[in-house]
Amino acid sequence: MTDETKKTKAPKAESEKVEKAEEVTTETESNSEQENTTQERVIEGEAEVLGAEAASSDEKSWSMFAHLAAFVAMVPLIPVIGMILGPLVVWLLKKEDMPLVAENGKEALNFNISMFIAYCIALILCIILIGIPILFGLIIFHFIVTILAAIKASEGGVYKYPFSLKLIQ
Repeated sequence: MTDETKKTKAPKAESEKVEKAEEVTTETESNSEQENTTQERVIEGEAEVLGAEAASSDEKSWSMFAHLAAFVAMVPLIPVIGMILGPLVVWLLKKEDMPLVAENGKEALNFNISMFIAYCIALILCIILIGIPILFGLIIFHFIVTILAAIKASEGGVYKYPFSLKLIQ
């Protein structure tokens, strides 16, 4: 080969390498942007973990049931502790198969454990009578917030409960 053909091939090969490197960089940037938006959607709380169109109706139903399972406590045989057992059972059964249920189940479980602690404190405060209005307020708050969370889960989102301890990560 002559020196001239080597010179013309070398810049051509280098420009192809540069183009490929730019494509890889662009793909990496778009992948990292997608990861960031996914992380933002999970971190945001009231935003969706999965898009409403990405979650199946079965997954949405189980997510809603993870929140509504707290009402198992109304069954006379399983009083107060039932509000923890209901979400725990749903979360343990479906957390591996359905990521939306895993997120909603964790939130429901953390909130119901927090509410159990609050109910115990309110019952102790009932001795000095201040616990009675606190207990009624907790019951109303628990009912309303659980319904709101179930509605959000039925839409394919994750509801972040207010005043919830993050005991299960």
